[in-house]
Amino acid sequence: MKDISKVNIGWAFLRLLMCWEVVLVHAWDPRMYPQNSQPLIFASSFRPYAVPVFMLITFFLAARHFVANDSEWLKKRFYRLCLPFAFWSVLAFVTWRLLSPHFPAFAIDPTDGAFWKDGCKAGPVPVSFEYLVLQILGTTRTLGSQMWFQAVLVILTGFFAVFFRFVKPRFIVAGLVALFAIGFMMDYSGLNYWLFEGFRYEVKHPLGRIFSMMPYAAVGLIAGMASRAFDGFSLYRRWYLFALGVVSAAFLMNFDVFVEPKGFYYKGLKMLCVALSLVSALRFMPLEKLPFAVKRFLAWAAGYSMGVYFAHIYVGKLLEELVFPNVGILPRSFQGGCVVFLVSFAVCWLVSLMPNRHVRALVS
Repeated sequence: MKDISKVNIGWAFLRLLMCWEVVLVHAWDPRMYPQNSQPLIFASSFRPYAVPVFMLITFFLAARHFVANDSEWLKKRFYRLCLPFAFWSVLAFVTWRLLSPHFPAFAIDPTDGAFWKDGCKAGPVPVSFEYLVLQILGTTRTLGSQMWFQAVLVILTGFFAVFFRFVKPRFIVAGLVALFAIGFMMDYSGLNYWLFEGFRYEVKHPLGRIFSMMPYAAVGLIAGMASRAFDGFSLYRRWYLFALGVVSAAFLMNFDVFVEPKGFYYKGLKMLCVALSLVSALRFMPLEKLPFAVKRFLAWAAGYSMGVYFAHIYVGKLLEELVFPNVGILPRSFQGGCVVFLVSFAVCWLVSLMPNRHVRALVS
């Protein structure tokens, strides 16, 4: 485990919370159980902002390495991004191939094009190698729709590595501001939607979200480059920024201040401003007097957030099809979503106990 003194506990809590929200996005459908969903509206309200929060934090923490043109870090970064991406994609492909002859639910997703033939339902179609290739290149509904995030993260990491390598230091901030503006221009002009809407799901959902994620990356990098200035903030200022972030997030989540552009979700100023408010609030929240055991737990648990992100759709589908019907848990229910989160977390923890660092890199 990392040195607790080097971990921002507010962000550790936020990462853990948003990790849970990501699982709920894919494992809980409030529309299926409207009579039970109203008391859980608070849990549901944060679900759209998990990806924006993770994108901001990721590039904030990476900023110093980009500025330093740290080639060794960059190699390790691509390794840590690509290894679990490939592993969980291959694991899902192999598992679904083995199970699909016995359980039709593990065949090709009915919303994927290959499920239909000449306008008629062709019946369960085993997952083909084509889907594995498409998954590793970006995403598929069948093998794990969450992987678009990883594909975009790899692309943006490569892009910004080149950007910081060739742009002169005095132009870096101006260049990031320009990229921020370009990302929003592409969304609000409708050009991004026009460019990618005609492509199949597996292409448009990673590529169509690159420009939408550009402003998050730019803001995260600019803030990360100024991070040393934040360390000297007084306790009074930190409480003020925490309160401002909470109030701003609550207001923006409940009132439509900004126009939402046409696109592929996670686009527009509302998403960015809410995520920035949450990230800022938890970044500055004074938690020094929190019991050490609590801080240690949060830092430890947050370390598995990326592993849970990789594993939860795979684990969730196995649970929903093979386990939940036999133990009385309703699939796509809030309770089911929480079970998926806990089991995914347990799987990641068990894998992390392996003595091999390459294996541990799959979940942490």
